[in-house]
Amino acid sequence: MPAVLGLAALLFGGGRGVASEAGSGRAYSELVAVVHLHTSLGDGQATPLEMARSARGQGVDALVITDHLIERVAYAPWPIGNALGVSVSLPSVVSTGIARYFAALARAESDAGILVLPGLEVSPYARWTGSLLDKSLELQGWHRHVLVIGIEDPEVVARLPAFGNRAGGCYGVWSMLFLLPAVALLWSGTRVARPVYRESRLGRFRLRRRRVPWAEGCVGVASLALLVAGFPFKVERFSPVGGDPGDAPFLGLEERVRALGGVTSWAHPEAAAERAAFGVRMATAPYPELVPRTDADAFGAFPEGVKTLLPAGGLWDTALREHLAGRRRTSPFALAELDEHSAVRDIDFRILQTVFLARERSHAGVVEALRTGRMYARWTPEAKAPLRLVAWSAGLPSGAAAIAGESVRGDGTVAIHLSVAGGDGSTVTARLVRTGEVIWTTRAAPPFDATVNDDPAGATYYRLDVEGAYPYRLISNPIFVLRGGAAGDGA
Repeated sequence: MPAVLGLAALLFGGGRGVASEAGSGRAYSELVAVVHLHTSLGDGQATPLEMARSARGQGVDALVITDHLIERVAYAPWPIGNALGVSVSLPSVVSTGIARYFAALARAESDAGILVLPGLEVSPYARWTGSLLDKSLELQGWHRHVLVIGIEDPEVVARLPAFGNRAGGCYGVWSMLFLLPAVALLWSGTRVARPVYRESRLGRFRLRRRRVPWAEGCVGVASLALLVAGFPFKVERFSPVGGDPGDAPFLGLEERVRALGGVTSWAHPEAAAERAAFGVRMATAPYPELVPRTDADAFGAFPEGVKTLLPAGGLWDTALREHLAGRRRTSPFALAELDEHSAVRDIDFRILQTVFLARERSHAGVVEALRTGRMYARWTPEAKAPLRLVAWSAGLPSGAAAIAGESVRGDGTVAIHLSVAGGDGSTVTARLVRTGEVIWTTRAAPPFDATVNDDPAGATYYRLDVEGAYPYRLISNPIFVLRGGAAGDGA
């Protein structure tokens, strides 16, 4: 046990700064980050530099900016579908310019002296139902958003599969529709280039007059306009006016981002959204069930995940059990997201924070910590001191141990060590959850620490939930304990 306690102190102990990784001597940097922010490069009000300077003044080490990749809504009835739709666009990374977006964030990072990671908020799919004729037209699911973090190549970003992004689509049957304006343009060009004369007789004279090809010219101009508007002649992989593709668009985006070395996180999964314009309703119901059903790396636990995802035995535990059983590739990790669009004077960067344990103080270090779950989320009332997870580890009699996001393998009693500090001196409730069930709880005013011994029958995981007066809350990420095999083997 002393070895486990000493390890925990090394991993999370002390103030902000440097800790050591179990058994490797590798140093971690504790980085306080704010995730999910919108700037004036998209539909926000603050510039990236204003945000970075203000966040630095509030003790933040890293910002993850996630302006919308594309805000384009297009509609056309079957069979035209998503090939020749009429669209309306709002400010986004695509409309601003992807290279310009990355450059502005890089300048903000350089000038402010904190990490500014370029991310994106992506809507993978939405579906049209109803009809304009009877005023029942509705766009469903447009607000089901996924954060994409860790991809910083403008050309790659331009081709991400997203609703309204034809550049990220594919060539399909509907692409063949563009052969029609191409053929029409060719016909128009040949007719205009080859003069046509009209002949008439005036007495003994025969008059020839060249006919002005107005009709052919109009056809050519219209065809050219269609080709320009439709370039590069791709269509979205999942038609917004066809049948419901289920979870395929979301799984496709997650797989694509993972293949590119990035990470994905479900944004505001318990939030509903609705608005109407010009007789068209845009509605999105809460979608927390997509966290266990799909394969994202993380999800927004705070503030829009507390109802159905975080309770013991809730949807997050469903996803973690699926991962533990080998039926899910990733373990979805919890983070806090701010989702802020306001002017910088109105933004409090201390309320919703994610604290990363990064191997290096860099973009790659933050992304790697997010992917592996070495982080915790905290929600702090305005003008209050935040809660801090000083220690969080699980150890075995063999001396093998793991921290958040890691696995440890071996038999014997599991010693879970936790230590919580910070807050405003008021009492909080700490709950230790094992595979969806609360196995230990305490009420105390931080700072406090505890070691809980447990002997589970099989593979399991542990996570910590600390809750005070609303909205004080802290959520750890899980530690997995696997049975059998060589002690200390990871999984």
